[in-house]
Amino acid sequence: MTAPVITAERPHAQPDMDTGGNTMLPLTVRLKDGRELDTERTAEQHRQIHLAFLHAASNGYVEVAAGHRNEAGELHIYTRRRRDHFLPAGGGGDPEWHEKPLTLAETYVRAGRELFLGVAPRMQRRGSKQAVQFSQWLWLDIDGPEHLGRLQALLERKPAHLLVESAGSGGMHAYWRVTEPIAARKIRTPDGRLVVNPLEVRQPTPVKGRTRLVGYRELGAKEVITVARKVDPIQRANLRLIHALGYHRGTHVADKQCHEQARLLRWAGSRNGKTGEWARIMRLDLWLPSYSPDVLVGDLADPPRTRPVQRRDLTRQKYDAYKLIPAPWYFARLANVQLPERGNINCPSPLHEDVVASMSVDAYVFCCHGCGAHGTIYDLASLMNHGPTGDALADDKRAFGRAKQTVTDACSDLL
Repeated sequence: MTAPVITAERPHAQPDMDTGGNTMLPLTVRLKDGRELDTERTAEQHRQIHLAFLHAASNGYVEVAAGHRNEAGELHIYTRRRRDHFLPAGGGGDPEWHEKPLTLAETYVRAGRELFLGVAPRMQRRGSKQAVQFSQWLWLDIDGPEHLGRLQALLERKPAHLLVESAGSGGMHAYWRVTEPIAARKIRTPDGRLVVNPLEVRQPTPVKGRTRLVGYRELGAKEVITVARKVDPIQRANLRLIHALGYHRGTHVADKQCHEQARLLRWAGSRNGKTGEWARIMRLDLWLPSYSPDVLVGDLADPPRTRPVQRRDLTRQKYDAYKLIPAPWYFARLANVQLPERGNINCPSPLHEDVVASMSVDAYVFCCHGCGAHGTIYDLASLMNHGPTGDALADDKRAFGRAKQTVTDACSDLL
């Protein structure tokens, strides 16, 4: 297998429209029969190819993110909490799945924003690490041209399926496809049992907006696992690729922050706000087979650890067991509502005539974007009795007492 020759030179772009419809950007394609083809495609087509190559077979949601720069040139990505920026990927079987992400992308390109794609699909409409369960890709990010030689050396050994020039200071993004999805999280219990992608169980702390980890739970199970050794396989594999490129003056040559499973990378066919240049697909390899994860990173070393791995013992953490009852269970008991697998529901509040399905429900909490009701199991119990939710419920001892009694009567057998 022959690795591509990487250079830091920018191609000359022809005059363009706002969406890059007339901007011709070169790329090299190795076809399925092994032939090399040097061609050109518009910036719009680079967006289409990049999206399809990553997510045509993905299950879940594609995160489309937009950002802008302040006067100091610092980038701010401001869409990660917006549910309408998490769109169904191609694995669901819809032949027109790509239209919505591309339409959304065009809107931001016309507005002069910078565009980014989530590499791993999200299982929930959120940008957090918990929303990622599996990835069919591994990746890394080289920020500048001075270290592209090290990337070239890695590609001689392990050619990548996709190289995207980031249009910044000569940097590059490399993507490798793997034969089997890599899990985002695994924990091993003291009895040796391996649990894949457990839910983190968190409860609020006295500091507003912060939570603490109190354990893990298998999806659909009642038991909270409080002693476990945790591993993040996607992050670990990406860190091995990053470590393989080495260090320069005490820091990683590749961007270490890019190892995280919910990472966003620049979308080919969009402008870099720092340089004004178009990011582009430099090379696309349709001939190269997918890698077994062991073949790709099994012979690469882990980075040295600054502290030893410790088994997390959370048995001393105090928590309210009722708050750990999954939302589908307590909604069925308290509101007589069966939650769908995806999408919002109509707010069950007797005081809210909700006709547009305004309530979103997470693993343990809910929020109505119409009337503002939000919270956990106790808040739902109060809501169904015409009571307050959120901070108002926490401040009202009598109302909270009534809600707690309702929960105890209806849900004690679920503990």
